[in-house]
Amino acid sequence: MERVKLKIRRKDATSSYQALLVETIKDPKASWTESKRKLEKDPQGRAVNPDLGQGEAEKLFREHVKDLYERCVRDFKALLSEAIAPDAATRTTEGGKTVVISWSEAKDLLRSDPRYSKVASKDRESMWWRYADDMVRKLKQPDTEKPDTDARQQRQQRRSSDPPRRR
Repeated sequence: MERVKLKIRRKDATSSYQALLVETIKDPKASWTESKRKLEKDPQGRAVNPDLGQGEAEKLFREHVKDLYERCVRDFKALLSEAIAPDAATRTTEGGKTVVISWSEAKDLLRSDPRYSKVASKDRESMWWRYADDMVRKLKQPDTEKPDTDARQQRQQRRSSDPPRRR
């Protein structure tokens, strides 16, 4: 009977802590050390519940932040599919670049949307490269029987046409 009560209290502590995380932590880049102090200030005491161990609290925090980041990634991918549709992919600029050939052109197109800044800058470009490769493959597929070779050649051309990346 005592084990059942303990299990119920632990489950309640976990669900209330998860609710606290949803209410308090909105940034997918949040760190545990900074957020821990913020969570401990909860007037309901959900972060310092004795039925929830410190290790379990940190694990729940990391899962929450991971979920937030995955949501941002999904939103960024949706932005890519909305902004870089096949018709936009074929339009060229004065320099002869398109949004599927040049990251700088795509970045200029995407930057004004709030979903752009929610994803880490190191991940934005790699997700765009993957999306652009898929887009090029889809655009070229009816014309050729070797889409993988064309995509590799297209990628090499794009990388040589973009200015060097800042690190």
